[in-house]
Amino acid sequence: GAYDPMIPDAECLKVLTEILTSLDIGEFVVKVNHRRLLDGMFEASGVPADKFRTACSSVDKLDKSPWSEVRTEMINEKGIKPEAADRIGEYVCLTGGAELAEMLTKEVKLSKSAAAIEGLDSIKLLLNYCELYGIADKIVFDLSLARGL
Repeated sequence: GAYDPMIPDAECLKVLTEILTSLDIGEFVVKVNHRRLLDGMFEASGVPADKFRTACSSVDKLDKSPWSEVRTEMINEKGIKPEAADRIGEYVCLTGGAELAEMLTKEVKLSKSAAAIEGLDSIKLLLNYCELYGIADKIVFDLSLARGL
């Protein structure tokens, strides 16, 4: 059927937050990101297209390893140029909500990437729906999130 993009995603997040709240596990947040934004971030950082997935696998390690180790892996093992790794490092430290997505839309390098703009537009739409569903306080837009995308 026809439906607005990101509504199913927002509905899943709504159900997830309701379940986690009912389980009384304490404070929690659900991190979100978008595959197209990751691709655009790598493109804007100067990572060759054929290394996007390998760069993504490095970024995925940020939940367990510090940026310095991930950066070293990207350069020494994945063949990504230090300047590109440093630029990625500037992005992956960012977390926030709709205001972050809006700010990134205006960022010089990202704004030139069709993939990044597509991903940011989707994230902004998702976060808007989360606001309407009353769950925005439980959702965090995190550029370091790469797993499952």
